[in-house]
Amino acid sequence: MKKLRNITILLLTLIVAYGCVTQKKKGAEPNKFKKGYHNITSKYNYWFNGDELFRLTSEKLAAQNRDNYNQLLDLYPATVPDPLSAKGDLDNVITKSSKGIALHRVGDWSDDCYTLIGQAQYMKRDFETAESTFKYIKDEYDPKKKIKSKLTKKKKESVKKKKLTPKQKKKIAKKKKKAAAKKKKEAKANAKKGIKKDKTKAPDTKTTDAATDKTDPKKDDTELVVTGSNPYKKGIRRTAAYPNAMIWYARTLTAREKYDEAEFLFRELEEDPFFPAKSRADLATAEANLWIKQKNYEKAIAPLAKAIGLIDKRKQRARPSFVLAQLYERAGRAEEAYAAYETVLRSSPQYDMEFNARLRQTEAGWTNGTITSADANKNLERMLKDDKNIDYRDQIYFVQAKIALKDGQNRDAIVYLRKSLDNNKGNTSQRAESYLTLADLYFEAEEFVQAKNYYDSTLTVLPVVDERRDRVNRYATNLTDIARLIKTITANDSIVAIYRMDDAQRKDFAKKLKKERAEAAEADARKQAAAAPVTGPGTKAPPPVAGAKPSSFYFYNENFLKKGRKDFGKTWGDRKLEDNWRRSNRPATGLPGDEVAAADTSQTDGVSDNDLKDIFQNIPKSEAELAVLHLSTYEAMYQLGTLFRDKLENNRRCSTTLEDMQARYPDSTKYNKFEKETWYYCFLAFSDLQNKERAQYYLDKLVGKYPNSAYARAITDPNFRNATEEKEREINNYYKETFTTFQGAKYQEAYDRCQEAPKKYGSQNPLMPKFFLLSALCIGNLQGNEAYCKALTEVIARYPESPEATRAKEIARLLSCKGFEVTAEEVKKKTDEIDDKFTREDDKLHYIIVVFSGDVRLDDVKVAISDYNREFHKLEQLRLNNIFLGTDTNTPMVVIRKFDNREQAMRYYNEVKAQKDFLGETTKKTYTKEIYPVTQENYRRILKNKTLEGYRDFFAENYLK
Repeated sequence: MKKLRNITILLLTLIVAYGCVTQKKKGAEPNKFKKGYHNITSKYNYWFNGDELFRLTSEKLAAQNRDNYNQLLDLYPATVPDPLSAKGDLDNVITKSSKGIALHRVGDWSDDCYTLIGQAQYMKRDFETAESTFKYIKDEYDPKKKIKSKLTKKKKESVKKKKLTPKQKKKIAKKKKKAAAKKKKEAKANAKKGIKKDKTKAPDTKTTDAATDKTDPKKDDTELVVTGSNPYKKGIRRTAAYPNAMIWYARTLTAREKYDEAEFLFRELEEDPFFPAKSRADLATAEANLWIKQKNYEKAIAPLAKAIGLIDKRKQRARPSFVLAQLYERAGRAEEAYAAYETVLRSSPQYDMEFNARLRQTEAGWTNGTITSADANKNLERMLKDDKNIDYRDQIYFVQAKIALKDGQNRDAIVYLRKSLDNNKGNTSQRAESYLTLADLYFEAEEFVQAKNYYDSTLTVLPVVDERRDRVNRYATNLTDIARLIKTITANDSIVAIYRMDDAQRKDFAKKLKKERAEAAEADARKQAAAAPVTGPGTKAPPPVAGAKPSSFYFYNENFLKKGRKDFGKTWGDRKLEDNWRRSNRPATGLPGDEVAAADTSQTDGVSDNDLKDIFQNIPKSEAELAVLHLSTYEAMYQLGTLFRDKLENNRRCSTTLEDMQARYPDSTKYNKFEKETWYYCFLAFSDLQNKERAQYYLDKLVGKYPNSAYARAITDPNFRNATEEKEREINNYYKETFTTFQGAKYQEAYDRCQEAPKKYGSQNPLMPKFFLLSALCIGNLQGNEAYCKALTEVIARYPESPEATRAKEIARLLSCKGFEVTAEEVKKKTDEIDDKFTREDDKLHYIIVVFSGDVRLDDVKVAISDYNREFHKLEQLRLNNIFLGTDTNTPMVVIRKFDNREQAMRYYNEVKAQKDFLGETTKKTYTKEIYPVTQENYRRILKNKTLEGYRDFFAENYLK
């Protein structure tokens, strides 16, 4: 018995060992036991663990996503812009799946593992690699191709069976001959007996029409249907990974903005009769996502509605239904939006989504006329009173603001928006919406100071990836000088008004201003006290605790205390700490020997002489000082008028501001600094406003007084503009030639050309700052640092507001020129602003970046690099793209991607760093550049910092050493 047991164990061990073999002989099919072993091991040891980890990671990323319900929700919340927290887990998914493929390729789970790899790459936002993975699955694992090839093989085998040998053919022909002779004999016998032959002939079922052999486009699928072969079926309750992989492939193509390819793939999958029914909801959702990414919202409605109808689980319908409702709103179909929000509410969503669905359903009901504005506001007021909605009050007020806006009540909308901001409890997305709406409202009302402030506030909370950020940034930039000039003019007007007041009026004004300041101070104190902890008399500030947040109590904040002392001093002067300090006739107190400050007995109605002196200290003392103020206002009004046209294209405000300026300051002997420019801008503004009469008025004035000015000639002489443009082209070409000469190290020749420029084109030509800087660079190469610093200082002095002056200051700091030495504080500040948390990841993907300084033709450089890679790195399939490091075009950068790890990147770096052919350099053409290998993560940090500062040291420490 024992012997039998040992033999059994030995046999089982041998069978298992045989089944564990991962390699097979060429052409040999694995047996069922071997395949079963590999299937089970691959599924439960690798795929299952990887799939579970991917599911949990996706849920974690989705939980991190903070939905902005005022914008169109993302159909895939797990696809976050920066999945850094999940990067390690996604790498583990790829590792597990790769091992499953390598060790158990014999099994049927390789396509599932490849699909997991592609999904993880997609979630890491490595879309290029994910696309390659899914394309490989499409090419290698399409089940229909395998079944079709099997059917073709069977056909060939059946045809092969029908082929006969010559001996068999001879035998068959002999039999046919005998049968024919017998038939002929029978026919003769029948004829003698008088039996007539039946001419009707049965159809020959063996005859085939050659046309039937011709295939139509869907013949292969039809054959599969006829044979009952489902290519995606892999056994009981088992479907191939291919359909799911193709959905993710389409999503990847969408993410890479390859919309035509994605659309073609969707069409192919939808027409596939075997595509699994349980995957069609995901397919329709992915197609809706394709149209949404293209901003073709109308086309996205049909597939998304189809997807919702195919989703079995009620909870899973909530998000797509919410997005569908938003799409209906964008299409102006409020009634359908209302119904879609009802679907969301019936899907048992999380409270955040439920609240927003109710909120927007109320808005949709008001829009489609189901409920009135009053009823909508009643519903919203009811929601405000609900304690569950305390954290959502900012959103409720925002919807009330939207309703007020649609009713044309802009002032009420502003009140609601401010309430929304006051009740915001850390919801940055809602804060951004409120700020932006307020900014746009003030901009439309042409209250540009307020608009500028709110655009600035919007930029502090608006995500970098938000498509509206460029518009907001442009408006904030354009309004910077406009808001400053408006405030200057307003302040100057106030000073002039106070200057014209008599003593009684000044005292009344001072009293009112003092009261307003006191009320503002009390309001600030109440706001601070609301957040202060309970303390007893004599309580001192608690010592700071490591890791604890600082207290918000007013008297624990040193900055608040300093401000309080300063404000007290402004109002009350330098008072001694004693009882009854407010009273002018207070009794003397204190210890013997103490000095008692003299009381200010000159107060009138609570306003002392010190108050008046403090409040009116900046008021002009004479008409001469007032004239300086008027000149400042005149210049500010001119600049403001021109900016209204140049920055905002607001011709109405341009013309009214400039005409107001002329009405205020009609004395052309005093205020004629910008006279011709003013008339020229007024002519342009009124021409664009179609006011021919006023335009002609200013043209006559301009031509009458300044007939030979460039402004008059630009209007009256049709050839003047062409001549001016020709002159601009000529000077631009001259500068380019000069710069090329400098790049060729011909510094003396370049310097001489720079000196010749003002003689040829005038000292006021617009490129003079560039010529001066280039001249300084030549001097630096010809005469050394001392002369270099002197030349740079001259550039800064002559053109202080120009970009060239900024560049000259940077060079002067680098050279430590006198007066431009970098202080320790500046170094610390610049270091603090840079994110230098670079990480070393030797086994991660690397790029090579080539950063240039100065003018460079990127097209030429990219062609040179492409030629070099084609010759020496053909199999590596390296790709190029270019970008600018920072917000200007002074620091272009070429990115070469990608290398599997640090070793490959460093090998390439060491090869090309001294190669002139690499960038197409010659003895006459050289570039000032820096070359670095960099990981994807560090590359993102460099772009964020907009500088290589910090990475140079990191590279030297971690790569070169």
